[in-house]
Amino acid sequence: MENIFNRNIIPSNDFERIAALKRYHVINAFDDPILDQIVQLTAKKFESPMALISLVDLNHVFFRSGIGLSGAESTSRGRSLCSIAILDSEPLIIHYAKEEKCLLTNPVIVAEYGFKFYASAPLITSDGFMIGTLCITDTKLREFSAEQVESLKGFAEMVIQEIEKKERLKNIVNTEDQLEVLEK
Repeated sequence: MENIFNRNIIPSNDFERIAALKRYHVINAFDDPILDQIVQLTAKKFESPMALISLVDLNHVFFRSGIGLSGAESTSRGRSLCSIAILDSEPLIIHYAKEEKCLLTNPVIVAEYGFKFYASAPLITSDGFMIGTLCITDTKLREFSAEQVESLKGFAEMVIQEIEKKERLKNIVNTEDQLEVLEK
């Protein structure tokens, strides 16, 4: 896999983390109005031109819901800041600084996206796996307060709660269907 970050982007529990992601069946799922609404609220709250839910799979990062994506559905895992964001349970906040070597000065990131600001909070499952992120980006320099970090974490928690709720409901329906078959 290509890796433009010159650092390890694969967590030690990646096999288990990907298995956790797959059990939610969200990568190729149909549109989800609730997830879309959370992304819209996130973009509005932070006055951000781009907000998205990303899901980090083996070789790709899939965009589940988003604003400002211009039709993109995925990108290579080795080119996505979200791949780095799932390495830590705390939000990743990156401010562009020409004088400092930072991820946003990477020539690939600059050429493809022109980001000057990136903030993400990991989507952490109830059993502790970081399967993706809720992130915002901007092409302008901006500040991000501790209160805003907490708000972003709160929105990310809403996303994972919705994903897990849908999976629980799907399991209940499947169990009821199996019971119906047994009763016949």
